[in-house]
Amino acid sequence: GFAWIAPALILATTLGKRGAETFRIGYLAGMAHYLGSLYWLLNIPVTGFPILGWIALAAFLSIFPATWVCLALRSSPATCHTSPDWLTAVREISKLTWAQRMSWALRSAAIWVALEMILARIFGGFPWNLLGESQYRIVPLIQFASFTGVYGVSFLVVWTSRSLLCGVAAILGRPAQRSPWMAEMSLPFTAVVIAMFYGFHQLAKPFREDREIKVALVQPGIPQTMIWNPTNDLIRFHDLIRLSENALTNKPDVVIWPEAALP
Repeated sequence: GFAWIAPALILATTLGKRGAETFRIGYLAGMAHYLGSLYWLLNIPVTGFPILGWIALAAFLSIFPATWVCLALRSSPATCHTSPDWLTAVREISKLTWAQRMSWALRSAAIWVALEMILARIFGGFPWNLLGESQYRIVPLIQFASFTGVYGVSFLVVWTSRSLLCGVAAILGRPAQRSPWMAEMSLPFTAVVIAMFYGFHQLAKPFREDREIKVALVQPGIPQTMIWNPTNDLIRFHDLIRLSENALTNKPDVVIWPEAALP
């Protein structure tokens, strides 16, 4: 649930800030996220200092949310990136037309997705912890990922979050008006509803038996310490072959080995 408000909160904290300070805020948000979500790197039983790899990877990945903050602010038709304080920046946003605010929200979402695509491909790619993956429990919502991939889900989340920020700016900038935030949320809310209806429709379809395949999962249960010890490679390989031969007696269509199973 926090994914729907996190981009808006990060961007809101940078309103009224300038240049390097904007980048630092986005970078700090990225470090907080990646250090927490990549903590498992410290549990890998390798020699040396895994804490350095943990910090270095988080430090690199944090460049992307920091870049998004800077580009999202720069793409604003308002002068919120040069305003002297936070409240002035909010008022500048509220002075924009609805079309300008909606266009800004869409651009921000597009920039986010573009950066996720770069992250997933540069230097071999690191397509983990993308924003859209946070919605995996809401199965009906994410069915349209069959067309867009996870990037479409990320786009929808960021677009909604950014529109929420514009809605808050409209309330603070025009307090005399009644429910000014409703206009900001109309389009993204409609998109979410359409996605949910499509998802329910897809899930309600009867299962076609011609799409059924038999899968065998091979899990030798190898200790982590053995995976990183090359002297045990031959033992691991023989265990995989033995278990796979046993699995083939059930005539599966696909045999799946664990990640990093092959020496």
